[in-house]
Amino acid sequence: MSTTVMHAEAEVCTFVEALRHLPDDRDNRGKRHALVFVVVGVIGAILSGRAKVSSIFRYIRNRIDWLREVTHHPEAGVISRAHLPRLLARMPWTELNTLIDTHFGLQVALRAEQGWVAIDGKVLRGTLTAGDKQAVVLAIRHGSRSLVAHAPMRGSKASEIPVVRALLKASGLEKHNVPLDAHHCNPTTTAQIQQAGGQYVLQVKANQPLLLQQCQDIAATWEPRSSHTESEKGHGRLTTRIGRCFDMRGVPMAARWSDSGLHTLVVMQRETVTLATQHTTQETAYYISNYVLSSDPQPPAIALTGAIREHWHVEADNWIRDVTLEEDHVTTTSANQAHIMASLRSVALHVLRRCGVTNFRAALEDFADCPSKFEAVLRQVNFL
Repeated sequence: MSTTVMHAEAEVCTFVEALRHLPDDRDNRGKRHALVFVVVGVIGAILSGRAKVSSIFRYIRNRIDWLREVTHHPEAGVISRAHLPRLLARMPWTELNTLIDTHFGLQVALRAEQGWVAIDGKVLRGTLTAGDKQAVVLAIRHGSRSLVAHAPMRGSKASEIPVVRALLKASGLEKHNVPLDAHHCNPTTTAQIQQAGGQYVLQVKANQPLLLQQCQDIAATWEPRSSHTESEKGHGRLTTRIGRCFDMRGVPMAARWSDSGLHTLVVMQRETVTLATQHTTQETAYYISNYVLSSDPQPPAIALTGAIREHWHVEADNWIRDVTLEEDHVTTTSANQAHIMASLRSVALHVLRRCGVTNFRAALEDFADCPSKFEAVLRQVNFL
């Protein structure tokens, strides 16, 4: 953490005040718009249902008096439509996110709370150009669905693997309980978490063919240590899940898995019935974990199957970002601008969750229609 941000943490009491300490390397002779004014304007626009830069520009123009008041910049002028993306592209991503984490206490909450934190990458589709794909890697806490860490990513899907490893280390998540998708099922990642003292559960697919075959053989021939069934009805479907857990310690594994602490295989069988048509689908998925099945295997088995079921939180968050905040419809030419905008959307989601919002679209419309209610919410969550 930089000295500037640590100093800011000691002095500020609102997010707007914290933003005053955001480093700004622009030449003072050319500064016309304070970063705090622009950041607050963009977040306010996002929380009022604006997505594209042109809409954000109009929001800042139309709410200029209010923005001057809450940012304490009475002389601030309207930033031009052309200059807004250029200024966003120059903002310091690392310093901004350190400040966000510090002010909202994300890492403090991570250290204080137990539970699972799901990690997944999300492509920023508005930036897709040949050879220059931009994305963000998000770490979302199960239950509260709060963002606890994230990192920018460039390149193909394969680039996500080293970015996730670096994020696990930098955030301390390698010491926590982490579910990951099959893309990260490799001995380097599992060994990193195991050696740090964390717990992992990862899906096994065809990218690890030998391991997948071993999992399928165990499920077909061994007796499980634990088995339980859950059913739920919703959205016109009845879903039944059977979770079976097997002790893998007697399985002869390839030497490259020797530092991964493989202990448990979880086999999830899902049957989904569409109630209107009675159409039935079935699937079986395989997961490995270093989570230990104790002498009473049922509690850890329930914890593992629950973590697998709850991993959808990241995907649900991606859906909100795409559909409600229209992230994929925002076209950018600058990688840093795309990542800065993604970070500011994360702040907007954090604000919504801290004030207990469940219907995000309705909340954005309420904020746009009722500025006084919007300001009250921002003060409630210590933004203003």
